[in-house]
Amino acid sequence: MNDIKQIEAHLLSKMSNEDALLFEAQLLLDNQLKENLLWQQKTYALVKLYGRNKLKEELEQVHQQIFNTQPTFRTRILSFFKKS
Repeated sequence: MNDIKQIEAHLLSKMSNEDALLFEAQLLLDNQLKENLLWQQKTYALVKLYGRNKLKEELEQVHQQIFNTQPTFRTRILSFFKKS
């Protein structure tokens, strides 16, 4: 559990300079810690990607709701982009 806290602090840049240097030295000596760091990085990347995809889905739903259920709004917005 302590490794997880250290890894998270390292990834989120919440370590002092001294602790960061010590952690990096530990990474050189401890292959398991290094592997755990890599898995934690991958986990963070997946969570970030999931969040982005969920946001895209929500934005698309809002877009569909606004432009398909309220035709007058759609017409007004599109009129801004028509050439005169």
